[in-house]
Amino acid sequence: MTGKRAGTLTTLAVAALLIGGCTPPADEAPPPQTSPPTSQPASPPATSPPASPGASPSPSQPGEGTEVDADLTIVLTSAGSNYREERTFRCEDSQPVEGTTIREPEAACAALEQHSQDVFFSLPDPERSCTQEYGGPAQAHVTGTINGREVDKRFSLTDGCKISEWNSMQALLGGPAGEV
Repeated sequence: MTGKRAGTLTTLAVAALLIGGCTPPADEAPPPQTSPPTSQPASPPATSPPASPGASPSPSQPGEGTEVDADLTIVLTSAGSNYREERTFRCEDSQPVEGTTIREPEAACAALEQHSQDVFFSLPDPERSCTQEYGGPAQAHVTGTINGREVDKRFSLTDGCKISEWNSMQALLGGPAGEV
């Protein structure tokens, strides 16, 4: 027998022993398989407690479906130019008030109803990643109050996160070119 052939036979013998050690002996029964009981119904998903009748969201924290009162000044500018335009926006009980100087006041009230908490009052997630893209030179500075809370927020189009914020408030701010 040659050395190479003996090495191959030794390798095969060791492999056979290892494989044989992985299976239970014929006289040993395999462990029983368990399955979840089928006689008990699955428990319902956890839900939040029902709201008491007449309960409403806090007026200082607008969110989706919450009526909004707003008194805002929007100053639009463009980086690298002298362009400056000031607009006013007032909304009471989610309805535009006379004297508002933006083009789509009803849509702006709806946008505030849906997004104002996230856009104006929530801190951004420190773990978020923003795409590196440039949406244009438009900038906006919004000051005033929403449901009695002070607002002082700057908008720009300098990355994907800021573009997303602008888009959620587009009815208030206007298009990326500043058409309010």
